[in-house]
Amino acid sequence: MRTFSIAFYCTLLTVLVLGFVASISVPEEWLKQFVSWKESLENLINVECSEVTTTKVVSHENSFNEKNAETAQIVYPSDKLAAELRKLHLTPKPYVQMKNSGQKFHGRFLHITDMHPDELYKVGSSFEEACHSGKAGEASKYGDAIMGCDSPMKLVEDTIKWVKENLRDKIDFVVWTGDNIRHDNDRMNPRTEMHIFDMNSVMADKLFSAFENTDPNDPRSLEALLVPSLGNNDVYPHNLFSPGPTLQTREMFRIWQRFIPPAQLHTFNRGAYFFQEVIPGHLTVLSLNTLYLFQSNPLVDNCDSPKQPGYQLFEWLGVVLKEMRLRKMKVWLSGHVPPNLKNYDISCWRKYSVWAYEYRDVIIGGLYGHMNMDHFIPLDAKAAYASISEDFDVTSQLKSFEYPSIFSEGHSDSDSDSDSDSDENEAISQFLQKFSTENDTLRDLYHALGGVPYNKVKFLESVREDYYARLKGRKKSGERCERYSISHVSASVIPTFNPGLRVWEYNITDLAASLEAKVQFAPWDEFFQGVDNMMKAWDELELDEYKQTEMFDTIRTKGNKRKANSKKKKKKKKKKKKLDKTFPPQKPANLPLGPGYVPQLFTPERYVQFFVDLPSVNNGTKEFHYEYEYSTDIYNMKVLTTEEWINLGRILGKPIKASKPKQKRDIKCHQMKEQITEIDATKKNKKHKKKKMFDDDNNGFSDLEKVWQEFLHHVFISSDYEHKEFG
Repeated sequence: MRTFSIAFYCTLLTVLVLGFVASISVPEEWLKQFVSWKESLENLINVECSEVTTTKVVSHENSFNEKNAETAQIVYPSDKLAAELRKLHLTPKPYVQMKNSGQKFHGRFLHITDMHPDELYKVGSSFEEACHSGKAGEASKYGDAIMGCDSPMKLVEDTIKWVKENLRDKIDFVVWTGDNIRHDNDRMNPRTEMHIFDMNSVMADKLFSAFENTDPNDPRSLEALLVPSLGNNDVYPHNLFSPGPTLQTREMFRIWQRFIPPAQLHTFNRGAYFFQEVIPGHLTVLSLNTLYLFQSNPLVDNCDSPKQPGYQLFEWLGVVLKEMRLRKMKVWLSGHVPPNLKNYDISCWRKYSVWAYEYRDVIIGGLYGHMNMDHFIPLDAKAAYASISEDFDVTSQLKSFEYPSIFSEGHSDSDSDSDSDSDENEAISQFLQKFSTENDTLRDLYHALGGVPYNKVKFLESVREDYYARLKGRKKSGERCERYSISHVSASVIPTFNPGLRVWEYNITDLAASLEAKVQFAPWDEFFQGVDNMMKAWDELELDEYKQTEMFDTIRTKGNKRKANSKKKKKKKKKKKKLDKTFPPQKPANLPLGPGYVPQLFTPERYVQFFVDLPSVNNGTKEFHYEYEYSTDIYNMKVLTTEEWINLGRILGKPIKASKPKQKRDIKCHQMKEQITEIDATKKNKKHKKKKMFDDDNNGFSDLEKVWQEFLHHVFISSDYEHKEFG
């Protein structure tokens, strides 16, 4: 009653005063004072009245603007919507709706990548001529899997149309990870910088139109936010991208300005990276410019030198992640080139890995493209720190990988844990050495120029051996496998294999309550102004220090030449440097693990993979559409936490690990029998049937190979590539 009385009497007093002011002539200064007093009174009324309603949600635009506040409610899907979701094999779960604006959060998002539209594609042309020319060729209307051509415009346009008609009103945001231009594989029609800008602009317009908000009562320009990132073919020449500001960073901002918050203009011009709040105040997607980490970019060398753009990217990443932790926000990392040791310079790979580890309370996972193959990469933070320890002092960081308290004495773990510490350190050293000396020129050339994919089964076998088979058990990876983080590489639209799309589902059970827990922070504009000023100051300071270090190193080298010639001296042990700000601080022990490790709000629950059956669509057996290929349900994963992915990786790598002569263990495959099931779903449009992937003969290895073969089938997007001569 107190609140009602205050509001009532304040309103009554306002009316009386207004009537009095209107009836007499008063000085202008009095009127101004009255208006100021009236606004303060209205604010007081709003505050008092809010005590008897629900807590208000502060909008994205201005954390202090009470007029933009609104409330959230949980809504159950209609029968029609539930039927549409089931048809797509998606979960018909309740969504959260904002009462005033009507904005909905469904707990789903789309990942789309590598569309590679080719406006020169001609139906009936020759595969040998990049499907641009040639008489009596076989190039099909929607493209042909494995044959090496880029995407016909018809494939790209119908893909976006299908997304608009089937997913637009069922997802919250779109992660769009680059390569929106054809490969530079036609000498008769070379790409130009302006052509690349033009096609990127065309693709941005098409996707904007697909998600444009036409509701006049809703101020948002997009129904689902798009978060783009730069691909290695989106630049001229391919793979080459220098530090900004440049013409390329300015043009890409112009093209993507509808997707990038204006306050991040200076950051984007600096390096073509940014972030987008996809659920304001709660969930963010960071768009990384992975070309600064990419070994195939000759304009960058490493991520340890202050003058390198990769170093500056990690400076920015550190500031942003610190702010996200402060605001209790969660983060997806996204980009074009995935973080494996064949793609990233080792100095960049190890920094990425340890940032993901130390911010495991904030970072959910990584979303990438480029490879055209559907798979996942576990990143080993201990291996990363072992590499860093060669140059920097990380003694305390390495101690964080000791997990003695979660197991009692004599507790048996998986076979992975019977390795001694010395054996494990040796294995890590061999693992890092292998990638530091490996140079796959043909692989780099393929990704730059396109063409028929060769040796991809061999590549996946190396992933199986180098990543999955090396995964440790709980004694050495932590109770929740927190030693590792996961990067997901999605199928591409380009018909390198069959075109593919992925829809993720994530936990929004407590989102409505979380949205109503109003917490005020400084506006993002202020934060980014501070970031810009700070990074400029850092650059000047660190470059001065770097130049001084180089100068003193040169003086020492010249001075020591005579001494070295006159008398042999013992080799001094290399002095290790202190970690700089491009390395993360250790995660505070009191912070709980985030959604990537423990089921909670924003934990990914499952995903559904869609694909186009190109042979059937091209021959007219089926109309063009994306159909269900598989979901993570086939692996019996309860939720998509890191622990579940590591368990799957162990299963995929187990036969390789057990076949090594050093390991004399009894492989207990019966322990895995309950972990994996297979759903024989869409091959012949049959009903879903579950069958066990394991039997008791041959120690279960035949069943493990069945799992691997099923995994490979999905890696190559049901194109049967693994059984053809190219692999």
